[in-house]
Amino acid sequence: MRSDRRLILPLFVVAALGIYFFLAPRFPRDQVVEIVLGDAAPKVRSVRIAYEDTKGDWTSEIELNFEHEPAPRVVHHETRMPDGDYKMAIDVSGTDGGTHVERRVTLAGGGSTSVDVSEAVLAELRTGADR
Repeated sequence: MRSDRRLILPLFVVAALGIYFFLAPRFPRDQVVEIVLGDAAPKVRSVRIAYEDTKGDWTSEIELNFEHEPAPRVVHHETRMPDGDYKMAIDVSGTDGGTHVERRVTLAGGGSTSVDVSEAVLAELRTGADR
């Protein structure tokens, strides 16, 4: 009977750790996402970013406005989401029009993820000026 009691605590600890490590990847983490605008940055007035998970659910959305200041070449955005694969929908509006870009990204380890949309944005804003 006494030996059974000594086993309960270690078994409980092992079970709790197992549950934690099973569920940990599903816990939201701080993630840093960088949207590279490059040479198109001075023409950008707003950037809208939406995330779709693998189940097709839109999990997060943010809009960043640069009406009163020029947009940076690299837009830094922090979000709190679980690690995993996402489809990003990025809408960029500028002085000469706008564009919609979709990219697949993997957010992992609470680290930083960079998404380069500079060529697509520059091409669209350049053609928008020609209209």
